[in-house]
Amino acid sequence: MNKYILMLGIAGVALGSYCAYAGNSATMTVTATIAHDVSLIVTQDMDLGTITINPAATEETEWDYDSDSGVFNLMGGDAIVSADNAKLGRFTANIPNPSVCGYGTSICGGLEVDAEGQGESLFTLFGPDYGATHCTFGIEYNGDGNDFRIVIIDCMINEGRISSVMPGKHTGTLTITYTAG
Repeated sequence: MNKYILMLGIAGVALGSYCAYAGNSATMTVTATIAHDVSLIVTQDMDLGTITINPAATEETEWDYDSDSGVFNLMGGDAIVSADNAKLGRFTANIPNPSVCGYGTSICGGLEVDAEGQGESLFTLFGPDYGATHCTFGIEYNGDGNDFRIVIIDCMINEGRISSVMPGKHTGTLTITYTAG
């Protein structure tokens, strides 16, 4: 019987100690800031080459460039006589899922292309007349590592504004941004 009383006494002390310990607790807030290092680096600027137009043309004209070779492709109209020496833009970015960036997408995997603050589709290239001439740009993954291209989905000169396209060298900027989704 003494053994049972002793064991009951030891159990009571242990239970009392545990209850006293359990009643004495605190919580702490833990904060962490997560950043995505995508390291956006331009490796080749885009150059649409030399575009020769016919200012007497009257049809709306649309063209694009082959995403693999940069070769000019007339899709309709008669304002473009020729386009030569195009170089597609290239950049690197280590985004989590690059394969979502296929031809024709301007927003993919958190990447977005913006043409001088006008979105991806209204970038006035050749003259002061807003909307008379513009190109639509997209982001395409090359399928290797973290290498991407800026592709031209299409370019257009609106009907009736062909003669306002100014000769000379025209330069603009594209901004590539990453936003975690």
